[in-house]
Amino acid sequence: MASRLQQRLAELDKPSELTDEEEIWSLIRLTLVLLRIVLFVAIIAVSELMENYSIYNLSMALWSIIIGIPLFILLSMAIIFGDRAIKDRQPSKPETSILRPIKERL
Repeated sequence: MASRLQQRLAELDKPSELTDEEEIWSLIRLTLVLLRIVLFVAIIAVSELMENYSIYNLSMALWSIIIGIPLFILLSMAIIFGDRAIKDRQPSKPETSILRPIKERL
């Protein structure tokens, strides 16, 4: 167990290979994911607790669904598009070996 702890501490001393953009996106992504979880819980809480209240002849439970689901979808789309943007900016590593050597020989 002590050797595993030493390995983990040694890995912390190694410099990170992430660029500044990747580190910033990871923090923004974490914030968006946490916000999405909070939004999901809030939709459920509002729809259960405020069923008796209404605005413009619609109950608060219905309003939470009308507003919450599009926000949830927008947050999910922001995460997906951000991941794609960061993935596209990463330089592709040159291939050092042939992935399918038999097909290459034919």
